[in-house]
Amino acid sequence: MKTWWDSLSLRERGLVGGGVALMLALLLYVLVWEPFRASSRQLRQSVATERADLAWMRQAAQEVKRLSRASVARPAGDDRSLLTLVDQTARAAGLGTAMKRVAPQGDDKLSVQLDSADFEKIMPWLSALERDHQLVIVSLTVDRTDTLGLVNARVIVGRGS
Repeated sequence: MKTWWDSLSLRERGLVGGGVALMLALLLYVLVWEPFRASSRQLRQSVATERADLAWMRQAAQEVKRLSRASVARPAGDDRSLLTLVDQTARAAGLGTAMKRVAPQGDDKLSVQLDSADFEKIMPWLSALERDHQLVIVSLTVDRTDTLGLVNARVIVGRGS
């Protein structure tokens, strides 16, 4: 290789040297600089996206705090006893004939036994107790019967805090 280099004229050596320098600069740009810039651009976009997510999360956290501080008021005039409330809502849900036994469980809980009750009426009734009357389902046991869609259920409900 040295003999080849020595056989070149000064002008050819300059051209070959310049070509090698240009090739090295091009390789440096393609293999180092451009990947670095692409990575930097991608990181800037990622940071912008993450900042937007963070802003949304902060806003959502404030909303959660606001909602958790807000007291859920009972419906106006709903000062009925737990027994009356459960009995009336069960009858309104079409579970009056299935209700076999209602018994207090201390001051703030009530046990309800439903026999041969329509399962599709029980679940919305329980949901309404929790959602509309702020009652808590403490315990729920459901056993199916021989009749399709009918179940025996034992529920303990209590006042929410």
